[in-house]
Amino acid sequence: MENTLKTFKAQQASALTLLDRLQEFLGQGAQAGIPIDPALIGKLQNVISGMSGEKLKVALIGGFSEGKTSIAAAWMEKLDKTSMKISHQESSNEVKVYEVGEDFVLIDTPGLFGFKEQENAETHSLEKYKDITKKYVSESHLVLYVMNSTNPIKESHKDDLNWLFRTLGLLPRTVFVLSRFDEVADVEDEQDYQSNLQVKRDNVVGRLREQIGLTDKEATELSIVAVAANPFDLGVEHWLANLEQFKELSHIETLQTATTGKIQQNGGSVALANEMRASVIRDVLNNQLPVAIENDEKVAQEVGRLDELNTRLVKQLAVTGQQIEDARINLRNFATRYFSDLILQAKGSSLETFGDFFEREIGAEGIIVSTRLQNEFSRQTQSITLEVEKMQVGFDSEVNHFNTTVKALGKQGINHVLKGNLINNTTVLAARDGLTTIAKTVGMDIGKYLKFKPWGAVKFAKGANGALAFIGVALEAWDSWEQYKREEAFKKTVVEIVSNFEKQRQDFLDLVNSERFKEQFFPDYLLLNTRRQELQANVDESRLRQQRFQAWRVEAEAIDAEFKRLN
Repeated sequence: MENTLKTFKAQQASALTLLDRLQEFLGQGAQAGIPIDPALIGKLQNVISGMSGEKLKVALIGGFSEGKTSIAAAWMEKLDKTSMKISHQESSNEVKVYEVGEDFVLIDTPGLFGFKEQENAETHSLEKYKDITKKYVSESHLVLYVMNSTNPIKESHKDDLNWLFRTLGLLPRTVFVLSRFDEVADVEDEQDYQSNLQVKRDNVVGRLREQIGLTDKEATELSIVAVAANPFDLGVEHWLANLEQFKELSHIETLQTATTGKIQQNGGSVALANEMRASVIRDVLNNQLPVAIENDEKVAQEVGRLDELNTRLVKQLAVTGQQIEDARINLRNFATRYFSDLILQAKGSSLETFGDFFEREIGAEGIIVSTRLQNEFSRQTQSITLEVEKMQVGFDSEVNHFNTTVKALGKQGINHVLKGNLINNTTVLAARDGLTTIAKTVGMDIGKYLKFKPWGAVKFAKGANGALAFIGVALEAWDSWEQYKREEAFKKTVVEIVSNFEKQRQDFLDLVNSERFKEQFFPDYLLLNTRRQELQANVDESRLRQQRFQAWRVEAEAIDAEFKRLN
């Protein structure tokens, strides 16, 4: 009995290890995007829950007077049945369930007496004996079928035998026990014992061939033993005092060896675990894995394209970033030269030449200054803005293509869909419209960023030009005092103009040197940089997910190979 229990516990531990591995395997598969059937996960969890802490269930089947309890006591090496500490746990009509210590459950089915009908106390419906018994006996890890040694299998038991061994499929878990063998053989004579055992074995095999259609393979695997639980009816007290002699005469060790063998060959835990593994292999490995591998290859190809896009963008954005810095340098140099030249021209002008200077370099409301600044700004930035827009359109197109492709791969592909700000209505429209909208966005008005407006110069110029036009050639006739006042007023105006030019130059340089320069004039460049970083994070995440899938695939193939080896 101890060996049987150890074998059962070892197999139980092995089975739970396998089932835990299968559970982890299914969880990893779900994370990798494999469509795992929830019913399969639930079934596996139920098997694990039922097996954890499960006790060895031994069913006793036989007639009332066949000595089932005595045989069970001898098998457990608890001859004194008062020390067995059997506690009545449950009773369902004719089936009784007993807890034996912490490791065993005995299921006693008192006698094969036909399919007797019983009334269920709760539902008041009629139940047959086989329906009551099935709940308990079919879950047993081991069945001890106790027979009368004189007439082991009777014709009247045919229906019961077919139900037990064909309908319930208990034959692989059953040890056939010939009881009270001391009544048909000399248990003190090993030769006589073996001779009679062979005769009875042949008898049992023959009757089973007739009754249930026993096959040759089943016959070779049949486990039949003969025991005497109370040799010569000498009583428990006698045999407690002579245990060694009891073991020799009872041949109870043959039963213990047989039960250990049955647990090894057909242990419920391992059988159930292997059945569960077969379900997993059938549903996941055979059906889902080939599709998942094909999907993974497609995802890998698409992720590779994104990786290439990311690498290309890194280089392009680095070049564009340098172009923006070069544009800032060029704008600084231009502003410095341009306003210095304006200041020199203003300082070098006279009352007679100022009108020409104003029309040539400033214009009404400073339009010439504004236009030249705008033109230079556009010349330095327009090509950069256009290039960023082209990159943006290409980026959006690749992202949309990737998401459309992987979504078609089901749950496994959905896990790879790009997240964050990489996809929105704007990017979809941009990808659709292509470059047709770029021309509308490459220009920008920098006037709103400049505070200077040369109103003083404009006002003076208008007054000066009007006076010159009105007076004409009579100008030289002004007296010296009037000339002096005009000269002084002109000098003040030039000072104001120079001051305004210097202020505008500083404002322009501050604008170009500002930390917000890129944010104000190249927002799409910064946005594309941010989206590229998000793309990098998504690609890295997809790579990790692919690595997890590959690890899962290796585990799947290992489980499959192990299953094939065991079978």
